[in-house]
Amino acid sequence: MAEEDVATKAPESDAQEPSMISSEDTPAQIGQSMGEHCVTDRPSPTSGEQPTGEISKIADIDVYITKPSDYPHLPSKLLLFLSSGTGIYSKNNQLQADKYASEGFLVVMPDQFAGDSAPNSATDPNADESNPSMIEKVKLAAATTAKSFMVDMWLARQTPEKVLPILHKVVKGAKEEFADAVANGGGVYGIGYCFGGKYICLLSAELPDTVTHGQAVEDEEQGMMKTSPLIKTGAFAHGTMVTKEDLEGIKSPVYMACVENDSLFPDDVRTAGQTNLEERKVKHKVKVFSGVPHGFAVIGEYEDPKIQEAQREAFEQMDDPGTGLNVCLYCFNGGCTGERDHALLHNKTTKHPLALNIQRTRKKVKRDEPPQKITKLAIAAETEADRYDIKTRVLCYDCGLDEVDPTSGKLPVVIDSVLKANTFAKQAEVQAWEQELTPCEHTLCLQQEVARNIESQDLGHCSLCDLKENLWLCLQCGNLGCGRAQLGGTGGNSHGLAHATSSSHPVAVKLGSLTPEGTADIYCYSCNEERTDLELASHLAHWGINIAEREKTEKSLTEMQIEQNLKWDFSMTTEDGKELQPLFGSGFTGLKNLGNSCYMASILQCLFSISAFQRRYYHPKDPPPVSQAPAEDLETQLRKLADGLLSGRYSNPDTDVIASEHSPEIPHQIGLAPAMLKHLIGRGHEEFSTMRQQDAFELLLYLLKLITRSSRSAPAEDPVQAFRFVMEQRLQCMSCKKVRYRTDEQDNISIPVPVKRKASVTNGPTEGEKSKDEFEPVSVKECLDSFTAPEIVELTCTSCGNKDGFTKRSLFKTFPSVLAVNARRFELVNWVPTKLDVPVIVSDQPFNLDAYLFQGLQDGEQLLPEDTTTSNAPSFTPNEIALAQLEGMGFPRPRCEKALHATGNRDAEAAMNWLFAHMEDPEIDAPLAFGSIGAAAATSSSVNPESVGMMEAMGIGAPQARKALKETGGDLERAVDWVFSHPDDQGNFGEEVGDAGDVGPADDGKTLAGSAELPATFRLQSIVCHKGASIHAGHYVAFIRKRIPAEGGKESWVLFNDEKVVKAEGDVDEMKKFAYVYFFERV
Repeated sequence: MAEEDVATKAPESDAQEPSMISSEDTPAQIGQSMGEHCVTDRPSPTSGEQPTGEISKIADIDVYITKPSDYPHLPSKLLLFLSSGTGIYSKNNQLQADKYASEGFLVVMPDQFAGDSAPNSATDPNADESNPSMIEKVKLAAATTAKSFMVDMWLARQTPEKVLPILHKVVKGAKEEFADAVANGGGVYGIGYCFGGKYICLLSAELPDTVTHGQAVEDEEQGMMKTSPLIKTGAFAHGTMVTKEDLEGIKSPVYMACVENDSLFPDDVRTAGQTNLEERKVKHKVKVFSGVPHGFAVIGEYEDPKIQEAQREAFEQMDDPGTGLNVCLYCFNGGCTGERDHALLHNKTTKHPLALNIQRTRKKVKRDEPPQKITKLAIAAETEADRYDIKTRVLCYDCGLDEVDPTSGKLPVVIDSVLKANTFAKQAEVQAWEQELTPCEHTLCLQQEVARNIESQDLGHCSLCDLKENLWLCLQCGNLGCGRAQLGGTGGNSHGLAHATSSSHPVAVKLGSLTPEGTADIYCYSCNEERTDLELASHLAHWGINIAEREKTEKSLTEMQIEQNLKWDFSMTTEDGKELQPLFGSGFTGLKNLGNSCYMASILQCLFSISAFQRRYYHPKDPPPVSQAPAEDLETQLRKLADGLLSGRYSNPDTDVIASEHSPEIPHQIGLAPAMLKHLIGRGHEEFSTMRQQDAFELLLYLLKLITRSSRSAPAEDPVQAFRFVMEQRLQCMSCKKVRYRTDEQDNISIPVPVKRKASVTNGPTEGEKSKDEFEPVSVKECLDSFTAPEIVELTCTSCGNKDGFTKRSLFKTFPSVLAVNARRFELVNWVPTKLDVPVIVSDQPFNLDAYLFQGLQDGEQLLPEDTTTSNAPSFTPNEIALAQLEGMGFPRPRCEKALHATGNRDAEAAMNWLFAHMEDPEIDAPLAFGSIGAAAATSSSVNPESVGMMEAMGIGAPQARKALKETGGDLERAVDWVFSHPDDQGNFGEEVGDAGDVGPADDGKTLAGSAELPATFRLQSIVCHKGASIHAGHYVAFIRKRIPAEGGKESWVLFNDEKVVKAEGDVDEMKKFAYVYFFERV
C-alpha cells in the first residue's frame, strides 16, 4: 500500500468503531476515548508567561527549540520532546518544553505530524483568531459538530510509517547540530506526552531497518536488519494507543507516568508490559496516578490540589526517573538508582532482595541580604531537615515490587535504624566549630608594674609614631605601640612587637577591640598566638582604664580573618570586582569542603588531571571493582572519585540556589563530598584522621605510598610510577679524590628556596623597629641549582683514612613523567615554623633539565674500595629530604640528624616534634657518631634476620625481603615501600646479599624508574597554593592548566577552590610565585 493511501485512509467502518474523543476530562474515562486535553490546550496556570524558545528547522522539518539560558557556556543534554496531538504551536507544549530547558536540557520538539496536528489545535501561528472570516466561522462550526469524526480521521493518518521517518530525520540532524549536548549526555533523551508516548516506546526499541521506518534497505537478500534504540533513556506520561507489542520491544530504560483506569492505556496492557520488562531485565519504573484525568501531566490549570501535586510529581520523576539511593536492608550498602544503577548491580552480586529507597529533595535557598552579622569565627550547625525534604519506600528486587509495606515484619525497626545512622559525610563533617582561644602561662601569670592612670590623650597614638589605629597596649608596663600591618589595609609599623622584643613583655591588648562586655583581642608575643585574659578588666583597671566605658571602634582579628576568608573563599571575584566565570563539564567538577579538607581537595584535583591517574582509575564503561566492603576498598573509592571528577555528570550549577538582587553571583556547583575516601585515607593516621588543617605536600607523599601499597590486578598499572625517578648521589673524598656512587628511587623533590631579603624600609630610625620582610624573587633554576649544589659532609675515608670529609652532590639519574616539587619557604622564628613569601618565578613555557642529569663514573675517577673489615659500629644514613626540610627551618645539622635517628628516620614532622621536646637536652648539639663510610657500607651489606622475619610476618617472601632491605640500607619502612613499588622483582634467593646497595657507574641490571632519555623538557601543569600567614592554618587551592571546550579547546588556567571551579584570570602569575607544590609534566 502506498504511503499516501495509508496516511489518508479512514477506519474500515467508522459506524462500528467507537469515537476517539470525549468532551470531558474525567478521572476515569470509559470506553475508547481521547481526553479534551489531547486536542486542545487547557488555560495556562500563569497567563502572563510566554515561551522562550523559537520555531526553527532541522532536516527541513519544523521544530520548536528551547535551550538553557547559559547554553553553550555550560554543558547541556539533548532532549527529544514528543508532544500530544496539539503539536509544536501549542503554547502549553512550548511552556512544558521550556520547563525542561530550565532544568538543563536542550529541548527539540519536532512537528511529528508534518503540519497536520490534531483538529482544534494551534496549527497556524499567523492566523488572525480575533477576526475570523465567515468561511472560517462556518468551518469552525462544522468542525465542532463533527469533532469526533475529524479526530478519528486524523488518528488514522498518524501512523508509524508516517511519523517514524520524521523522527529519524530530526534525531539525526539534531545529533549533528548539537553534538556537544549529545556527547555530554552520552546520547539522546526522550520525553513523550499522550500521542508522543507511543513513539517514545518505539524509539526505545530495536527498529527494523526498512523503508517504512525511514531506513533504506541496500540489499534485501541480507534479510531484516535492526537498528539500536535511538534514545538513551525514555519517559512518557499517559500514553495514547500504546500496545503490548510496543512495550515488549523496549530496550532502553523507561519511566511511565500512568492514569488509573485509562482507556487509552488500559491497565491490562500496562501490567502485561511491566511483566515483560521485568522478565527481560529492562530497567523501568511505573507510577500509576489515581483520581487524575488523562493528560494531567502537561502544563495546564487545575483547581484540584491532588491533580496539581500529581502534575508536579510526574514532572520531577520524568525529569530524573532514577532518583534516590537504595540502601540494602541486609548489609546496608548504598547504591545509586540512576542510569548506572549500582544498587541493582549489588542485588545481582549479593542476592540481597530488600532495599530502602531514600530520596532527598534539596530545599530551595535564597541568598538574602543583608546577612546576619558575623561575630565569631564559626561554622553553624545545619541538620538534614534544614537542607532536605526526605521520602522513603521499600522495594523488593526478587518480587519486582516498588512499594513494599514498610510496617510489615521487622522492617520498621530496620528502616528507623537506617534513617538514624550517620553517613560517612555526617561522621566526618564539622557540625559546629568555633575558633577556640585559651589563656596561656603569660596571661595567667602576668606581673604588672607599678600602677598608674594613663591619660586619655596618651591613648590616642603610638608612643613611637603618629598612627592612631591598630594600637596595642602592653599589659605589663602600659606602653602603647602600633601593631603589624594587617589584612584589609590596616596600617602598622610593628612598634608593639618591637617593644615586646626589647622588653620581653609578652601580653598586649588591642584597644580598638575592647567592648563593654569585656571582650578584646589579646595577643601573646611569646606564644605568637591569640589568647584570652581571664582578668582583663582588672588588668586594664591597673592602668586606669574602665572597660565598661569603652566602645569597640575597630575590627577584631577574628573579624578581619573572616572577612579575608570570605573574600578569598566565597566571593570569587577579581580585584576590580568582576565575577570569575564558573566552568562546568567533564574535568571541571569541584570537591566540597568537608571541614578543613581543602588540602586534600587540591591534591586530588592535581592528581586526577594527570593522564596516568586518569588511565588507571577512570573506566566509565567498566563495572566497579568487586568488593565485599566497597567503602573500605581504596581501589573502589579512587575509581568512584575518578568517575565523579572526570565524567562531568556532577558538574552542574546548583539549581537550588536562587540569587537575589543583593547576591548577583553565578551559582557554583554543589561539589562532590569524598567523605568515604577521606575516612579511608585517614584511617589509622594520627593527623589525617582528624578534622584539623594538614600539610598538602605531606598528604601527597602519604597518598602516593597508599596507592602503591594497595592491591591491584596484574594488568593495572601503578599510577605513582609516573612520579618515580632515580637520584644519584656522588661522594668524593676531599683528600684522595676517590668516589662512591649510590642511587635512590624517589617520587618527589623538596627544593630549598634561596632567601634574599630586601633592605628593610621603616618610618624612622627608632631602635627595635621591625617592618614586614620583603624578598627578592628567585627563579626555578636558582632553586634547582641550590638543590643540586655540592656540600661538605664529615666522614672518614676508608681509602686514605683522612677525616677532612667528603663533597656530596645529588643529581638526576633518570627523570619522571611528572615531577612533583615542594618549594620550602619556611624558617624558624622563636622556634615556630614561619612561612616566607619568597617569590619563585615559574614560566608557562617548557624548560630543560638536561644540565641536572648525572653522567656516572667519569674517566680518571677511582672508586673507593669496599671495606672488608667487619665492624659492629652503628651506622645511620639520614633521610635526605627530611634532613633538608629540617635544615631549611633553621635547625643545626647535628640536631636534625639526631632527631631523625631517634624517630626512625621517618619524616621531618616527627623529627621536629622530637626536637621541640628535647631542646633542653645537654647533648642536643653533640654530633651523632656515624663511624666511617666503610663501616656504614659493611653494616648495610648484611641483612638483619629480625627485619627479614618482620617482613615475612607481613606476608612478604624472604627473597623479596632480603632484596628490599639490601636496596634500602636495612631501613625496614623503606624496604616495605620498595616491595610494593617493585611487585615484579622476585628478590634475592641467595644467602649472600652482596655490597651495600651503593651502585657504581653501571647499575646492577634492574630496570630503573623514569627515563634518562634527553632532552628532558618539562612544563608546569598544575600548582597547589597556600593562602595564609601560618603553615598551621590558611586555605589551599589548586590551579590547573586545562583546555576549555567552550573556548574552542584553548588552554587556560582553571582555579579549583573546593567546590568552586572558575576560569582563573590575573591571579595566576601571582599565585605561581608563591605556590607550595608544583607539578611539572614532561613534554
